[in-house]
Amino acid sequence: MSEKAIEPSHTQLKVVSKRKLQWSSRITPWLFLIPSILILGIFLVYPILQALQWSVLDYKIIEGAGEFVGLSNFKELFSDGYFWESLMNTLIFLIIVLPLNILLPMFLAVLVNQKIKGVSLFRIFYYLPVVTPMVVAALMWKMLYSQSGLISSFLVTIGIFDSPTNLLVQSSTALIAVAMITVWKGLGYYMIIYLAGLQSISNDVYESASIDGASSFQKFKNITFPMLAPSITLVSVMTIIAALKVFEEIALTTGGGPSGATTTLVMYIYDSFMNLDVSMASAAGVVLLILAIGASLLQMKLTSKREDDLRA
Repeated sequence: MSEKAIEPSHTQLKVVSKRKLQWSSRITPWLFLIPSILILGIFLVYPILQALQWSVLDYKIIEGAGEFVGLSNFKELFSDGYFWESLMNTLIFLIIVLPLNILLPMFLAVLVNQKIKGVSLFRIFYYLPVVTPMVVAALMWKMLYSQSGLISSFLVTIGIFDSPTNLLVQSSTALIAVAMITVWKGLGYYMIIYLAGLQSISNDVYESASIDGASSFQKFKNITFPMLAPSITLVSVMTIIAALKVFEEIALTTGGGPSGATTTLVMYIYDSFMNLDVSMASAAGVVLLILAIGASLLQMKLTSKREDDLRA
């Protein structure tokens, strides 16, 4: 047999090369994803599975073992008044923070999106809270909220309080005061998200609206707000998750007080772990996970429906 006969044809080489290219295009993305998958698996998926396991056990962390008790931990959890108080505080905190985190950063993004002198400096100032460590932010706000602080003095000046009052030690104001810290801390971050959405809107749309005689408010209502729907969805979901798992602000300012007025679900989980009751803490963590997933899916569905209505 001649050498020419055993040499692969051009068509065969082309087929082999095509198969290698297809295999490479399939495997290459996974090679880049492997580090992220490992990190998520170790620090996210495994702890969730561990919490699910502990939630159905009477687990003794010192012994490293536990007896299967089924749903008994959840029954005990739902009969605990402290749990319901922390859950209610968490939902109130979410109700306070969500609309503010949607509207205030959007308003700031519209302002800094204008072509005015020094606007870059404003963007930096608005983003400073994001890069400020929470410990520093908490200490600063504790001083502002103190009886001799600026906020207390301002509230007395405008007649809301008769005498200087520390908002963090009043049961009626503590949760709202902590919520304002959360809003302030995330203001610049969410503003950047909205700013990216604003800059993706073509100026031709606004020019056409101006020709039709639309006012600034009408442009915002009929153009800006609807076209920011994807950004609103992202900000909403991020706010919901952050509000449901709020911990640092409360731990550094009120510690869950006064009289449990700022005790949230994560604080309840933290206290349970500190008391070595990991089974109850895990059960509460499962409830928190379900709430976060459910609230996020609901928000995305509502936003998607609003987008469909606007397109119609």
